Amino acid sequence: MKNPSDTVAFKQSLLRLLEAGPSEEDRLLAEFERQRRPHQPLYSSLLYILTHLNFSERTAVRHWERIRGHRERLRADLGRDVGLRVAILDYFVNVSRELKNPKVIEISIYQRTERDALTDGLTGLYNHGYLIQALRREVLRAKRHDLKMSVAMFDLDDFKKVNDAHGHVEGDRVLVKSAALVRESLREIDIAARYGGEEFAVVLPETPRIGAHLVAERIRQRIEEQFKSRRRDAPRVTISGGVATFPEDATTAEDLLRRADEGLYRSKAEGKNRITLVGRERRRHSRVSWGYSVTLRAPDGERARARAKNASAGGLLVSLRRPVPIGSHVSLVVRPEGGSPMGLRGEVVRVDAVAEGRASRYDVGVRLFADPDQAQALVLRRVEASTAPG
Repeated sequence: MKNPSDTVAFKQSLLRLLEAGPSEEDRLLAEFERQRRPHQPLYSSLLYILTHLNFSERTAVRHWERIRGHRERLRADLGRDVGLRVAILDYFVNVSRELKNPKVIEISIYQRTERDALTDGLTGLYNHGYLIQALRREVLRAKRHDLKMSVAMFDLDDFKKVNDAHGHVEGDRVLVKSAALVRESLREIDIAARYGGEEFAVVLPETPRIGAHLVAERIRQRIEEQFKSRRRDAPRVTISGGVATFPEDATTAEDLLRRADEGLYRSKAEGKNRITLVGRERRRHSRVSWGYSVTLRAPDGERARARAKNASAGGLLVSLRRPVPIGSHVSLVVRPEGGSPMGLRGEVVRVDAVAEGRASRYDVGVRLFADPDQAQALVLRRVEASTAPG
């Protein structure tokens, strides 16, 4: 196991095992060895936890065999079992002489020290350093197994105003509660970190773009709802985010973070309290501005009146009063002025909230399905012709 974050996670599992106490260590270690995956550094990790000596796994196994023999000799000489930990200490101090000035430390204290090195002290989420290690690991795993994975970056909107108006104690409370909501919105395999200040980052293994958008949107909604208070003195808090996906948007950990941050920046620039999906520009068709009325039928069968904004041979952008989930298959009926209604079918690939006075509308991007009969292409050519200058 060459990745540092893999080794750290394995050590954390060993620490939980060792907390059971010396009386259970032999049985639990035997069980742990049966269940561990190939190439996990059991003995080198165990010796590092108990002695803080670094060995390769091969060297650690040799020491371990000698420690077992040393323990049996101590048992014969003293007439009692001294236990694994005493045998290890005596071996490294008096036999191999690897330890010159040993220090005894309680496992629970050591565990807190190890955990503090990985986590943010205020929020309890992973820290920036662990995030980078974990993200690099997941990118390598995605490349190796041909998987998709996503990264989401978040930033609390106008957080400085919270600190200025309510004080840093209240600001810290907002950070802690927001971090808890982020954590509660994720699966066990997902990784949430405090990226810095009021920024959070989430690594979503085995998650394509649409799934990542749903997770990010769930986090945004929960934070908005949590801090929606009628009390005038309570801070109103929202969060903005950006989502990038491997391999479509980037193929390295650093580039994925940068692209997700670009999406976050766009969310801030477009009004905050929203999630933006980034993506390479793939437009192959010119777009034509529209002003036609459109009826959109969602998967639940409900029909909604929409206003078309633009179209191309590959898709439409329409304005709705309510959002439609990304990934939904929808049908649309276009009604040109003085013309017959025309039907189209497609998939929702983009949803952006747009403020219009006190009301909110949503720009919904629909990618049109491939049409072997070319009927949809004919529809769009007719519309394009009708909008061309006379």
